[in-house]
Amino acid sequence: MNSEPDPNRKSWTGQALMVVAALTALLWFLQVRRAPVQLLERRDCENAYAAARRQPLGATRTDSLAFTCGTLRRSGRL
Repeated sequence: MNSEPDPNRKSWTGQALMVVAALTALLWFLQVRRAPVQLLERRDCENAYAAARRQPLGATRTDSLAFTCGTLRRSGRL
């Protein structure tokens, strides 16, 4: 029995770990880049929702039935 590790297996394992590390770093970078955009979208939605709730139902509004982020986006207010 040979107690020395196989150099080919050690090289393959190192390469596999490097690929996993690179993919992890790439996915982390993409997620970190997206987070500020999501925060801004959320704030815009919250602000538009608050503004829509403050406006009386009878005042200059044509779509007074629902004040959700989805309806505000579809109407072009976000």
